Amino acid sequence: MESNKLKRFTYGHQFEPAKFSLVEIMELCKECQPSRDTLEANIAQRYFSQHSKRASSMLALENIGKLAMNCFLSLRAYQLIEDLEQPRQYKITPLVEEILLKSNNTSFVNRWFAAHILNNLSGMALLKAIDAINSRGEEPQLESIAYELQERGYAISPNAIYTSTMRSWLSLAGVFEREYEINWDVVSEILGINKDFIDELYTLTPGQKHFLLSLLNLDVKELIPANKVAQHTRSIYKLRLTTKNLVKDVIEPLATLGLIETEKTTGGRGAKPNKVRLTSKAQSELLAPLLKSIANETRLSEIELNRTFDDVVNELKHPDKHIKGKALELLAVWMIRLTSLRFTKWRSRENGKGEVDVLAASDRFVYSRWQIQCKNTNKVDIDVLAKEIGLTFVTGADVVMVVTTGEFTRDAYQYAYRMMEVSRYYMILLQKDDIEAIKKDKTNIVEIFDRKARRVFAKKELDVSDEELNEIEQEEDLIAEAIEDEINDNS
Repeated sequence: MESNKLKRFTYGHQFEPAKFSLVEIMELCKECQPSRDTLEANIAQRYFSQHSKRASSMLALENIGKLAMNCFLSLRAYQLIEDLEQPRQYKITPLVEEILLKSNNTSFVNRWFAAHILNNLSGMALLKAIDAINSRGEEPQLESIAYELQERGYAISPNAIYTSTMRSWLSLAGVFEREYEINWDVVSEILGINKDFIDELYTLTPGQKHFLLSLLNLDVKELIPANKVAQHTRSIYKLRLTTKNLVKDVIEPLATLGLIETEKTTGGRGAKPNKVRLTSKAQSELLAPLLKSIANETRLSEIELNRTFDDVVNELKHPDKHIKGKALELLAVWMIRLTSLRFTKWRSRENGKGEVDVLAASDRFVYSRWQIQCKNTNKVDIDVLAKEIGLTFVTGADVVMVVTTGEFTRDAYQYAYRMMEVSRYYMILLQKDDIEAIKKDKTNIVEIFDRKARRVFAKKELDVSDEELNEIEQEEDLIAEAIEDEINDNS
């Protein structure tokens, strides 16, 4: 079911490049972390101390404090800082760390930030709103831009200056040639996608867009059943796609735009579901930029990230330790891609231990932080899981996923279930048979995750034993097979 909930335009107040450079405010954020009070006090003193001089000292201090608070809220809205669990504490995000590494390259900083605004914030919506106004021969102004955004499903006041703030930052990267004239050549260079393709993408419905995202994250370059991709979309993005209208509402429009190839197969009992895959156009203009963004975040090369899941799993057994270690890193990234999480950062670890640690996050439905460890060992026992739970007090993770090329001991499974019964943590344990199932068909990750979630729910909320769960799951498999046969017979 598609949501009618209004989207919020990125908040931006007292956060303009006329006040400070991006590097300057980022360095201040890094210097003052983790205290929000310290950061706001420094912002107030540096940038707003001359404000409200005509007011009484008490009122002036109050006004200056509000300005500093607005700046803090803008830094958070632009994802440069994020709150910690402790009250009034924050930390800088990986984006800030990455930009500060190139702080002496102004062009890089401006374009990197512009790419972030266009990819992750409301930047592209702003460009499309301004472009629509320009195409009608009207003059873009704050009020008309706000009304245009409202028509596009955004909750924004006609008097809000958020669009002006964002336009100012984008202008530093050359996105605007004049005040409201968009340089689409620059946008194309920043995003790696041309304007016509951007226009096509904006015609997609939520169902079409998320089905396409599933294809991209599953790296579907060979024909696979469309119903399996749809199941990934339903499970990962919590979006309702009906089997009855899947071809008409999703597959055919995407095929018409040249984003997917589809093939209707027949034979055997009844008609078979459509098969789909990404076109070369989608691979070059959507998958390539996706891999580029992941490469920038993870510091792995795009060539490495273009390795297939099968190749990565096979190289986990390579005799060369370097190749085997790189494969383990790529396995961690594949886990993030397949579940549509957002890479946060690598976690520091000891070298040569046959393990890789990564932090990721999800903002679908509710925000959650994931702590993922991949181990290339034969057995994983309770000590590994206990260590991971202990580290959550540092990482702030809600979900702990441990992936091993071997197997978990019985004690490890019992510990995981016990922790989920008595604490807020959710643990996902994937071992070699799960990896092999995903290798056989990457959409299997949905069934694996769903089954583990059902098992935890049944044990935690319904007090069902392992034996009873096994019987229930066997019955569910038989029912699912019968339903699929019936669907094929009737289609």
